[in-house]
Amino acid sequence: MADIKAQFMRTPWAKPQISSQPAGNTTLVNLTTFYKVNWTPAGFAPGEVDRSVLRGIPVRIRPKLVGFTYVFGDGSTYGPTTSTGGVYPDGDVKHIYRAKGEFPVRVNTTFGADFSLDGTAWDEIPSTVTVPGPATAVTVREAKGVLVSR
Repeated sequence: MADIKAQFMRTPWAKPQISSQPAGNTTLVNLTTFYKVNWTPAGFAPGEVDRSVLRGIPVRIRPKLVGFTYVFGDGSTYGPTTSTGGVYPDGDVKHIYRAKGEFPVRVNTTFGADFSLDGTAWDEIPSTVTVPGPATAVTVREAKGVLVSR
């Protein structure tokens, strides 16, 4: 099992990238901002299978999602959750910034995995790994209402 755990830790994981709405990674103070996870094409995302050979035996490792932790850059986090978020109006991962600025937003993903030796039935690896996603800069601006007369 130690060799399988070590192989699991060497798995080239897909990186979870975060996108936000309103679009363009720009939002306003006190406006609800929606977040969504997208997987990078490189690496292995949940459900995909990494195939290798360990001590001459074919090994398959199938990552599975344990949870996401969203890090909003202003000291706030959300999670762990298995939600990939979404867009307005139905997205369930959202955040309200209370101050203007530029915030490094990311999502950390905790993976577990199942393994199969030489085509045998899948069995769980009793370990997890947390992979930090790359930061996305979200700019928070402040809007002020102005009344004008005609």
